[in-house]
Amino acid sequence: MTVGVAGAVVLAGVITLAVVDHGSSAGYNTTAQRWMLPRLGEPGKVSLASLHGRPVVVNFFASWCTVCASELPAFAQDARTLRGEVDVVEVNALETGNGQAFAQRFHLASSVSAVASDVGGSQGDGLYQSLGGTGSMPMTAFYSSTGVLLTTHVGGFTASTLASELHQLYGLTVPA
Repeated sequence: MTVGVAGAVVLAGVITLAVVDHGSSAGYNTTAQRWMLPRLGEPGKVSLASLHGRPVVVNFFASWCTVCASELPAFAQDARTLRGEVDVVEVNALETGNGQAFAQRFHLASSVSAVASDVGGSQGDGLYQSLGGTGSMPMTAFYSSTGVLLTTHVGGFTASTLASELHQLYGLTVPA
């Protein structure tokens, strides 16, 4: 009888851990309000908490995504232009190819605040899923300077629509 009760307690603990995990793996966190992800292709981590004090734009990409390829130059340019005013984090998710080579093609590491790899979830998409991602790419999340999620956008941006969104959400003007 005691063994049966102990087994039930252990089973309940395992189920609780599985439910509470929310897709995090190996010390990383993929919850929408407290994420911490591994950097893509280099050691270290990037977290929402470490970017506190400036607005944060998190843009998800995958090497197979043609819309991602068309919008990444605008994100890279705006990140360079607005350095110090907004942090842009590019996150490789739902990857089936070579996300690191794709990021290098667009010189993301030298343009944006950080390039990360999504973890957890069913396809390396834990943060993407926690933000409501359903498989469509690209997706972008916009956070306030205090780390509050303001909105998400599914679909691509052009240079002008991204500039408009940055102005609307943060009052930032991107020079033409």
